[in-house]
Amino acid sequence: MMTSNAGGIDGDGEDSEESSSSLATMPGQFMTVLDDFREQWQKELKGESSRGTPTRENNKHKSLHTTQKGRDLSDESRAEQLFLQGAELEKRGKVYDALTYYRRAVQIVPDIEFRIYEAAKKAQQASAIADTANLNRNTADDEEDTINDADGDEDEDLSNVDLFARFHNAILKSDSLFTRTNAEKGMLITGMHISDLPMEIILYILRWVVSAQLDFRSLEQCAAVCKGFYLCARDEEIWRLACLKVWGVNTGILQNSGYNMWREMYIHRHRVLFHGCYISKASYMRYGENSFQDQFYRPVQIVEYYRYVRFFPDGVVLMMTSADDPAQVVGKLRTTTNLRPEILKGHYRLHGEQVIIVLKRYQKTQTYSAAGGKKRGSSNEADDSHTFFIELNVASSTRRKFNQLIWKSYTFTQMKNSFEIRTDFELTSAKYPPFWFSRVKSYHLEADAPLQ
Repeated sequence: MMTSNAGGIDGDGEDSEESSSSLATMPGQFMTVLDDFREQWQKELKGESSRGTPTRENNKHKSLHTTQKGRDLSDESRAEQLFLQGAELEKRGKVYDALTYYRRAVQIVPDIEFRIYEAAKKAQQASAIADTANLNRNTADDEEDTINDADGDEDEDLSNVDLFARFHNAILKSDSLFTRTNAEKGMLITGMHISDLPMEIILYILRWVVSAQLDFRSLEQCAAVCKGFYLCARDEEIWRLACLKVWGVNTGILQNSGYNMWREMYIHRHRVLFHGCYISKASYMRYGENSFQDQFYRPVQIVEYYRYVRFFPDGVVLMMTSADDPAQVVGKLRTTTNLRPEILKGHYRLHGEQVIIVLKRYQKTQTYSAAGGKKRGSSNEADDSHTFFIELNVASSTRRKFNQLIWKSYTFTQMKNSFEIRTDFELTSAKYPPFWFSRVKSYHLEADAPLQ
């Protein structure tokens, strides 16, 4: 028995020795993998613990901040309510009670008054911005409608439209020639509107606009103001008086003239223009004498000069020849009085497409005795008159009507000692170029008399 036990014990010991020897003989790579797994597992545990701690702290801080913010908002609202209650009591005259509420509000939020003021200011600015935006939006809509209407009007072809008939029908529908643009109910008006004037006064004002100088350019500008002025500017009596002033006895009768209205006659019938003067520029070459030292050298001088003609509605015409520029000369032809000696004054008449001009110049000469060269008498003076007869054709260009005068004939007559000397000039394009009209604004700045 003992032997078996001993042997058994011995067998177990052998088994343990075999297992330990087998572990001892296990490869080292398995031990290395196990150590790596333990290290990685420990690192993961440490990482989770490190991430978990800040998250809880952040949540704690957030909750504290939210709580503090809610407490601040509640304090500000309480202070604002107390301050507004104090303001209401102050309005009622309870100043002592209002001070109590003010004190409590300031204890909660020291700058509550400034906060309420800033909040009210921001609200007022926001309201003003909103109102401005609405106003701009409405204005933009109105402008868009106006532009659309204008576009519609521009698209309409008015070349064959009788504006006089259209405006006349519009005036008949409104029962008034002029209307107030600011005629609102309840508005106190202290001044007098032009629509309050009688029609006779308005037409008389337009006669002053045209004036005795026939300034129809200003009348057309008045016609562009509104429909009422457009109709008044087409008054037949104004245009009839203008035709009579231009053509005189040669005006004729409207029914036999081939024109439907007096305005149509004034526009299309040949005439001269009055709001400026006609200017013709001429030049010639003047040769000098040969040089004493060089016989082949001969000086040549180019001479340029201007002829000016201005017509007046009453039949008076002024003519002047000068080498000065037009800007220096046109002012001398403004009136028919106090004329300079170099300006010729005469009369003109219109016959069809022609304008006939008669100009005169008077020169007083004193006679002398044959012996001794003494005067025979200081009071004995003989008149030496020069008369110029000029015929010009009235022509038009593509830009303007009746802005060109073309020479047709030019005759000079001199009366000396009861003898008449007549000279006819040969009209060449180089010596007598045509006249071209140039507008002068200063001629019609003032009106001295109405159209009659």
